[in-house]
This record gives sequence, structure tokens and C-alpha cells, in this order.
Amino acid sequence: MILLADSAATAMAVGARGTPRRVGDGEIPPSLQAAWRRLAPRPDTDCRIAEMDPETSAATPGRAVIAVEHARGSQFAALQEALRSRDDFPDDLACVALEGDGFRGQRGRRWAALRGNLHVCLLARVDVPAAAAQAVVTALPAVATVRAIERASGGLVRPEIKWVNDVMLAGHKVGGVISATQVLKERVSHVLIGIGVNVHQVPHVARDPRVAPAGSLEALAGDASPAFTPLTLALLAELDRAVAELRAGDGAALVEAYRRRSLVVGRRVAIWPVTDDEHAGAPRWTGTVGAIRDDLSLELREHEGVVSSGRLTLLD
Repeated sequence: MILLADSAATAMAVGARGTPRRVGDGEIPPSLQAAWRRLAPRPDTDCRIAEMDPETSAATPGRAVIAVEHARGSQFAALQEALRSRDDFPDDLACVALEGDGFRGQRGRRWAALRGNLHVCLLARVDVPAAAAQAVVTALPAVATVRAIERASGGLVRPEIKWVNDVMLAGHKVGGVISATQVLKERVSHVLIGIGVNVHQVPHVARDPRVAPAGSLEALAGDASPAFTPLTLALLAELDRAVAELRAGDGAALVEAYRRRSLVVGRRVAIWPVTDDEHAGAPRWTGTVGAIRDDLSLELREHEGVVSSGRLTLLD
């Protein structure tokens, strides 16, 4: 598996094997030149090339990773633009930023990409029916993230998922995910995934008593917390595993894994509608979550019908 990085230190941080080799523009593999130009911090950025741990390439042996020390803008947005521009990117291209500016999460919320935390994007060609893919694509990055944290910690740290896509540990949000798709002729041609995990630092978030506080794996799990490099390798491997399930038409397994990791079933919750001012006034729904349906909508025991979107807070 090929790794391109903007420095030797960046390459080693994300799991390079051996000493990264400096290369000129003409030595960058042709399949990666367009991706490097779009994702490198500057047009004149030096490039180092290396191989990565074979564990991460078992499912996708031809995959490539681009890693930068400081992303001057959202890598997720850069990959979205690449899709719109029909750039010739390799399948299963992953990118990692050690820190960055202008990162955004769900509904365009800004968040801090701090050094010591993990920021990963993946662009994967999948070619699956669009009608059946929406819930699976939503569940996929959250499932891959909790699996990776458990894997990298040797099973000692077991985060859960708060509907829809917050990764939680001990009542604190330690990660978040975002996903998008490109649909052509009623089929999803590509899936784009963005994941942020607070490994060592707790980003500053305006406190709202109805929103779970931010936390970091290090602060909450102590010595059991996975280190940055093993977690990076584990997350790339688990993303490969989950994308392989999606391609194989095994979306039901991903949704079931999401249910098993959910912390909301059987809990009393309040849900606000998705608006720019989500927590203004009273919540639209309150009740006990009875089940998560196959489309990830919630059944509340006290209400008829289902809740398909919103911002959820635990009341208990």
C-alpha cells in the first residue's frame, strides 16, 4: 500500500514502514498525481513516499493514503470537489490530516482539527443500488470507528453510537462522522466518508447542557486508550472491511452492527428537529426509544410513527 506524505515525520506518524523516500513530481505514481495536487498543502510541497503496514491493505491491496501535517481546508470538501470535477482518483483513496483549518461536520458545523487527534477521509467506488444504500452509508463510518477503537485498544475501550452518528465514551463525545454519496442512474457510484476522533485533545465546544460534552480517548480511557498510529491503521483496516461489506450487498450486517453499538435503545431521549437553531425552544419529541429500524429511524414507545432525523439528547 502506497503512502504519500508531506514530510518524513508525517509519514511515520500514520504508520509508514521503513524510511520514507523523497520523490520529485515525476516520480509520483501517475494514478496519484491528481490526488496529490488537490490534497497537498501547497503546489510546491515536498513529497515523501513509503509503504504502510500490510494489515491495512489486506482488503484493498492497491489502495493509497495521502497524509499531510496541516490541511489548509477540509479534505472532505476537497474530495467532494474532486468528485464533482470527475478527477481521476484511484479507488479507495484515503487521506489523513494531523491538523487542519476549515473542517466541517454535519450540516456545515465547524470543528477544530487539533494535532494529536485523528482526521481521516475515504473516497471509495462502490456501485450499489441507491435505494438500499442510504442507511448503510450512514451506519458504515460510525460502525468502522467504534470497531477500530476497540481493535486498537485490544478490546479494552468499547465506545458506543449515539443516534445518528456521534461516537460516545463514558457520556462524552469522542468522535463524529460524516458521509456523502455520488449517485448516477439510481446507483451509488462513490461513497465519501469523513471521520474525526479525539485521541489526545479535547476540542473547545460551546457548552450546552442538552448536548454531550466533548472528551478524548486519552482522558476517558487512560492507559487503555489506543495510541495515534495503531488507531490510524486500525481505522483504515475497519473502513476497508465495512466498504467490502457494502460492496458485497451485506448492508444488513452493518445496520445490525450499528444497532448493537447504539446506546439509545431503551433510553429516554429528547429530539429537536434539524434546523439552524436546533435547540431553540422545547424538543419536538420526547420518549423512550423502543427500536432502531432498518432505515435507522427511531420508534418511540410513547408516540405513533417514527423519527427519521433530528438532534438527539439523552434525558437519563
